[in-house]
Amino acid sequence: MTDDSEVPSGADLEVIKIAVNSLYLSLGFLLKYIEETGDKDVAIAARNALLENLKNGNIDFAIMEDRKTYDFVVSVVERLEIPET
Repeated sequence: MTDDSEVPSGADLEVIKIAVNSLYLSLGFLLKYIEETGDKDVAIAARNALLENLKNGNIDFAIMEDRKTYDFVVSVVERLEIPET
């Protein structure tokens, strides 16, 4: 992930808190998936599964209530890189 600390235009502190908490839960989902199966291909599949579940509403967060926050969280997850092993 690039070093991009810029907050999307118009995002207030409450939106940032929701995004951070959503990303924490998302990464927990990803880590659990990788822990259960474990290699680079699995990590790629995990990231893809996370995105699919976010987009389909299978991971229930408050982000689904606000389109701008949802788009921000999904865009951050889409930028997740798989480390070289």
